[in-house]
Amino acid sequence: MEGTSRLTMIKAILFDKDGTLLKFSDIWVDSIVKYLSKKNLNHDAKKKLFKKIGVKENNEVKENSILSSETVEDLALIFSEFMDESQEEIYKDIDDFLLEFLKENNSEIKETCDLKSLFTDLKNRGIIIGLFTSDNYRQAKYSMEYLNLDSFIDFYAAADLYEKKPSTESLEIFKKKYSLRDQEIIIVGDSKVDMIFGKDTLKLGVLCGTGSREMLEKYTENIVEDPRGVLKFL
Repeated sequence: MEGTSRLTMIKAILFDKDGTLLKFSDIWVDSIVKYLSKKNLNHDAKKKLFKKIGVKENNEVKENSILSSETVEDLALIFSEFMDESQEEIYKDIDDFLLEFLKENNSEIKETCDLKSLFTDLKNRGIIIGLFTSDNYRQAKYSMEYLNLDSFIDFYAAADLYEKKPSTESLEIFKKKYSLRDQEIIIVGDSKVDMIFGKDTLKLGVLCGTGSREMLEKYTENIVEDPRGVLKFL
């Protein structure tokens, strides 16, 4: 097993959100399309912007792209190149807009597997559960509350609370809070940034998101279909 051994007891699991716990749905592309519809951008500018953030012509999202792996702040930086507004203004505007869009379209918040069953099993084993996401806290918290999963989450590491992945700021705070070592933690995700986050943790790549098997295998030998596969490593 990569990064750990059978003699090391796993005490905590850190899950990425979109593409790992939640299906990476059209809601994110749809929200950006609607947000941009309010802006005075011509067709060519929108096309260039979409390409830059990782939206393909068929509206699918590229793996390891800004939209699939990066933060609202990163989106705001790109958007500011095309709009007559500051990055700070755009950031606040997008953050509020995405939360309201999520609430209005919450039927699109869908699990990649039976998370309640998985989380219940993990809690029965005494596992600490963390959610590490490139989204902001309000969107992550709302998604978990909507699915009645918030009570299972011990720690939220969102992009507006800590330095974004792959910075280990949030990981170090998480470790200190629960007196953990890297070898006692599994990180589960679907992107490159998830796989390079936390040097000596056990990495588990899932195929239910935007990341391909070929890409994930560059960073870990542990590839599973969805988060339920984590049970094999406990």
